[in-house]
Formats: sequence, structure tokens, C-alpha cells
Amino acid sequence: MTTSGSSDYNPNRNAMISRSARIVGAIKAGETMGAQEVTDFSDALNAMVKAWVASPNMRVWTVSEATLFPQASQVKYALASGSADHATETYYETALSAAEASGQTTLSVGSTANMTVADYIGIVLDSGSMQWTTISSKTSTTVTVATALTGAAASGNAVFNYTTKIVRPIKIVDARLYNIAGATETSLGPMMARLDYQNLSVKTQNGSINQVFYDPQLATGYLYLRQPVSSVQDLVKFTWHRPIMDFDSAANTADLPQEWIRAIVWNLADEMQEEYDVPEPKSSRISARAQGYLADVGGFDRETESIELGVDMSP
Repeated sequence: MTTSGSSDYNPNRNAMISRSARIVGAIKAGETMGAQEVTDFSDALNAMVKAWVASPNMRVWTVSEATLFPQASQVKYALASGSADHATETYYETALSAAEASGQTTLSVGSTANMTVADYIGIVLDSGSMQWTTISSKTSTTVTVATALTGAAASGNAVFNYTTKIVRPIKIVDARLYNIAGATETSLGPMMARLDYQNLSVKTQNGSINQVFYDPQLATGYLYLRQPVSSVQDLVKFTWHRPIMDFDSAANTADLPQEWIRAIVWNLADEMQEEYDVPEPKSSRISARAQGYLADVGGFDRETESIELGVDMSP
């Protein structure tokens, strides 16, 4: 037996929409789609995949982990790629290796190995706030920042850096408090409901973070901390559902597992068949296959979850 040794089959956007176009009879085998057909099928593909985000079957591969960097006395945090607040999937942590005075731009740190020029960098100041700026340059032991420190920072104070902010979360399902000094995580319990958060009588009094509420909105999501902190000693780690990436160009592959390729092709054909007046009984066959393929992968790609059983002790 001779096998390929590979398992990376992953057709790009135009290959998938061309097959969908052949299924509905928009083009024949060997024909090339016209520019308007490419636009029409691509628009329908993006709209269809965006709608799938609402399905519970999408949670397996759109679930990610991220970290929010709180700021002293701040309650509300904007979560989006263009936000002024700071939340990311991947960050690196080091510490100052010498005390730094206010006004300093070149900082001594334990390691710059994971730092990149233009990264966001946050330094915990002695005041308890975290100052954010960007990296201008680095050596093996120092990093030069774009904005001078606005306060003193002692040796050993935490320093964080990252490259990319997260996009707006579709949903946040879980949050934990990460203690910087102890490197430990503590569950913050269930996410607060909107009404429960709005009914809080006091929302801005500093204390310890013990609950969070997430408001997804349209372009920017907002994460609310209860309670805001007086000094930065903890971070908030959370599990979130990210949007499925767009098909922006012909070469883009799907932000979905390979198992979904057939479901994408046939469901796109089902989406487009009205525009091409596909006759019966072919129309029904396309719809049936589309629904069947979607059901197959939807049932396969469910996340494993724990089940807890308890005893009802009520009389």
C-alpha cells in the first residue's frame, strides 16, 4: 500500500465556491467563474459562515484563552483590536532588574528574549498602576520604551509585553483571577447576568475582583470588573468565543476544521440555489445533502464537558 503521508487537504476560497457554483449549475466543469459570480458566492459564503457562529456546534475551535490587564480604579474595559485597553491571547512576563525613576525610558529587565520592537509593554509602577507604552528598541538586558515612566518602579516590579490585541469576543464563558506574585489562578465563578450587574448598588468602589460581566455590543465588547482594584496585583484570564475569520481573498482557506469542507461547499450551494432557480427535484437533493453534512460535523465537533451529579437533600 502506498499512501501520501500527508493529511493537509484544505482547498482555498475560490476552489470551494467554484464547486458550489458547479453544483447549482452556475458554471460547468472546466469553466472559470466570472468576477461577479466570484463576488456573489464570496459574499454568500462570508454571510453563511458568520451566521454559523451562533451555533453551539462552533464552540470547539472558536474557543480561545485571553488575559485582561486591569488598571487601578478602572471598572469598564473595551475589548477590540483597536481598543485603548489591553487584552491579548499571548503575553510574556519578566521583571525590572533595577529600580527605575520617573522619566526613565531605558529600563533594565530580567529578560528581553520574548520582546519585539513595537510590542505593547506594561510596567507596574510603585503607585500600583500599570503604565502602557510600546517598545522602541532592546538589548539583551534593557528595553527602551516610547514613553517615559510617569512614576518610579522598584526592582522586581512586573513587566508584561504582547504583540496583538484580541478582537471583540462573541461571548465570554469563564473568568479566573491570576495572581501575579503567586502565579496562581482562582475561579471568579459564573459570569454575571446583565440585570444582576445593573442592579448592583455600588459599582466603582475599589476592592478585590470577585465577579465579571461582559456586554458584547456590536463592534466593541465591554468587560466590567466587580470590584475595580486599587493596585495591580492580579490579571483576569478568561475563556472566550472568537469570531470566525473572513474569506477576504481567493487564497484564503477556511477558519474551520478540514472535516467541514464538504459541509461548507454544499451549504453554500444551498444558499445560492434560489438565485439560480435550481429546479426540483435537484433543489431538494441539494438541501437534504447540505443539512445532512452540517448535522454530521455538528455532532462530531462537540466539546467534551464534565457532568456533576448531586443529591437533593430537601425534605
